[in-house]
Amino acid sequence: MDGVTALTTFLLMVIVFGLLGLVLFWAFGIDRRAVPDYTGDDFGLLTEVSAVPTPEAADVLARRLRAARIKVTVVRRDGLHRLMVFPADAPDAKLLLRSVT
Repeated sequence: MDGVTALTTFLLMVIVFGLLGLVLFWAFGIDRRAVPDYTGDDFGLLTEVSAVPTPEAADVLARRLRAARIKVTVVRRDGLHRLMVFPADAPDAKLLLRSVT
């Protein structure tokens, strides 16, 4: 009688852990997200609209974009200050910055 109880307990534990493993695999095992960019060149949704050599020039251009209600981020990479905007704002930002030069 003790052998049947121990066997039943063991089989129940195997079933419970098996089901738990399947649920965890379903929830976390199939990760189809893109691999993160560790090089620092990927800015997600942002698009570069201009690159200038000095922080002062980047500040002037960023203020001009913000005055036109365009959200802008300035990123320093490889000695250049890059002005980044959302793709929907990129044409307007480029047009506005082209009128500055």
